[in-house]
Amino acid sequence: MSEYQDHIRKTLEGQHEDLSEDLGMDAMRWTPAPVSDDVPDEVINAAEAAHALLDRAADAYLSLLNSVLGDGTHHMVASSSSPHGELTEGHQLTVIGDTVIINQTEALRLCTVLAAGMVGSAACGLVVRTFAPDGSESVRGWTVRNFWLRPLTANDIRRAYSVDPVTGVPMPPEPGVEYRQAERVPRPRAEDQPGRRSLSRTAPRDNRPTNRRN
Repeated sequence: MSEYQDHIRKTLEGQHEDLSEDLGMDAMRWTPAPVSDDVPDEVINAAEAAHALLDRAADAYLSLLNSVLGDGTHHMVASSSSPHGELTEGHQLTVIGDTVIINQTEALRLCTVLAAGMVGSAACGLVVRTFAPDGSESVRGWTVRNFWLRPLTANDIRRAYSVDPVTGVPMPPEPGVEYRQAERVPRPRAEDQPGRRSLSRTAPRDNRPTNRRN
C-alpha cells in the first residue's frame, strides 16, 4: 500500500495521530469509547454494526480509487435515501499516475453516505463524472447493494441523466458526454489488510425481506 493510500485509510478509520488538525473535526472520533458494564448489549451491537459499515464503505472507496477510476479529475456524488431522510455528499479528486490530489474531509463524508446506504432500508447510489487527460468527459454510476458497489450500465446512467430530478421532465443528453458502463469494483482480500478483521465477519446481518436481497 502506498504512503497516500495508507494515510487515507488511517484518516477514514480514525487512526490519524491528530484528526482535529487535519480535518478540523474536533468532536468526531471513529475509535469506539471504552465499554463499561452498564452499557446495554443492544447499544454495543449497534456500535459494532456502525463501525462494520464504515469499514466496508472505506474498503469500497479505496478499491474504486485504486482499481477503477484511472487518470483524470473525478467529480463524485453519493446519495442515500431512507425512511429517516436523505443524505448527499460531493467529492472531487485528481489522479495523475501515482499522485492523488484529494480532500480528505470530503472523502470521509462521502464514505459516511455510502455506509448509510448499506443499511437494509436505504437506497444509495454513486455517480462519477470524469474529465480525462485527453479532454474527454464521461459519466459512470454504481448502486450500493449487499454491502458493496455494483456497476450500473450505460443505459442506466443515461436514463438517470435524461430526466430532471425536480420536475421529472425529460431532458436532452448532454453534448460531448459519454455515458459509460461502470466497471466492477474488486473486493480487497483480507490478507491484504493486516490487523483488520475478515470482511465477511464485519458485514452486518442482512435483515431485509428476502425479495429485496438482489
